[in-house]
Amino acid sequence: MPPFSRLLPLALLPYVLDYLSKQEYSSLVRVCKYLNKEVTPYLYREISFRAGKSRGCARKLAFLLRTFLERPQFSSHVNIFRLSGPHPCWTKYNPWPEEHDRNAWSVNLWGLEGCTTLSKTQMIFVTNQFYQLVDADMHKSPTQFRGRSKDALAILVLTRLTQLTTLKLGDGFLMYSLFLPQILKRADHLFPKLEHVVFGDRMPDLENSFSYMDLDLVRPIFHSPTVQNFEWTMSQPWQFGWNTPEPPKNTHLTSLHLFRTNINRATLNQLLSVTPNLKRFRFQHEILFNNVAPGSSALAPFLHLDGLNQALSNVKDSLEDCKLTLGLAPGSLSFKYIVEEGLHFPPVEGTLTVLKGMKKLKNVEVPLVMFLGWSPDFAARLDEVLPEHIEDVTLRDDFVRYSPWTLDVNCGQKMGRIEEYVGGRTVHASKLRTLKIKLTAAKKDHWLLEAVKDLRALIGEKGVQHWVSNELVKENYCWQFEHSEDSRKDSVIPGVFFTT
Repeated sequence: MPPFSRLLPLALLPYVLDYLSKQEYSSLVRVCKYLNKEVTPYLYREISFRAGKSRGCARKLAFLLRTFLERPQFSSHVNIFRLSGPHPCWTKYNPWPEEHDRNAWSVNLWGLEGCTTLSKTQMIFVTNQFYQLVDADMHKSPTQFRGRSKDALAILVLTRLTQLTTLKLGDGFLMYSLFLPQILKRADHLFPKLEHVVFGDRMPDLENSFSYMDLDLVRPIFHSPTVQNFEWTMSQPWQFGWNTPEPPKNTHLTSLHLFRTNINRATLNQLLSVTPNLKRFRFQHEILFNNVAPGSSALAPFLHLDGLNQALSNVKDSLEDCKLTLGLAPGSLSFKYIVEEGLHFPPVEGTLTVLKGMKKLKNVEVPLVMFLGWSPDFAARLDEVLPEHIEDVTLRDDFVRYSPWTLDVNCGQKMGRIEEYVGGRTVHASKLRTLKIKLTAAKKDHWLLEAVKDLRALIGEKGVQHWVSNELVKENYCWQFEHSEDSRKDSVIPGVFFTT
């Protein structure tokens, strides 16, 4: 076989490798020594794994951990590490199954208690590699740490990913791992290139609606000098604090995304108060409305917009992109049950006014009720709540079906506020490019659906394009506006100005 360079110029190889799949990388590393050397970094640069319940899944993940433990040189190639899913399956399989034949493996032992023959795991621990990664109070071997050897191995593998830029860990790892908060305290020197962190699974586990987030996982990210993008799920804690004499002031965090969260406005205010340079904010707020706590007073701290205005005011000078959504948490009552039982859904009180003063805001996506109000007899003018330099506006129908104005003629009057805003955009929104209205539950609500359709005729002047895009559970009504720039230029008479 001729040298590989005769088949393909070596300078072109990186460009080819950028477009190959994981399976193709796996095949190429077996072709020859040269390709093995060149392709191995591509094979390991992005590790993605979803933890399932099967033993086969646990076996694959255990062998992945074993590879990094026995061949640590591969870990330097990893830039992205994803371990998603609600199941801690790495605890169910021994990375060194051959040790069972020698009766040297015991998952119930932590450290070296009572061992005469050391397993591979115990030999790793005896070298003191792990103990230097945890606080002094963990150096002993209390009873509650027994059976945590595989957790410790997984954490030890993470610490070897020194070139990591993106870390995404699902609910299973976060809920099980006792040692993850320990290495996050040391993330500055363990992961000096870490920029993007995701904690939690965006889609909840249908078999386990309980979601938990240790605050010791969240706090270190707000102290990090490298992380720029943080996404996580978070339940309202009994009490939130920074556990430091002074709150952090993180100037590096520019993007926050809170998903599947039920935190109240006060907690949100504490989080945003320490991110003065935040540019992008996503807040996927879920509330629990059931027979146990159906009262409006109990949910007021989560729905009153005055608290949201106060929290967002912390980033009014830096925010460029803002997306707010409302939804019901798993375990909530259905819309049909609420209507049949005559229950009153707690109102979204107040108006979202803080966006008006945001100097750099360009893109916004918010529920209609935050602008048009909950009561039938009030709706704010959009030019009073949106900045003049806004470019893209998306309005959602979150919780609209529970408000009193969607079932009568007031619905058309509310939509009239949108028509007024678009009609006067040359005055108060000269940079507006797109307007979208997203309908999900409202697809079946006659009044709102017809009112949105009527906007097509009202907003139909020259220079406006309109279309409807259908998705699985939603319809998007979209308008795009053309900008007619003054193309006149001052004329210059040739020969008037002399050149030198």
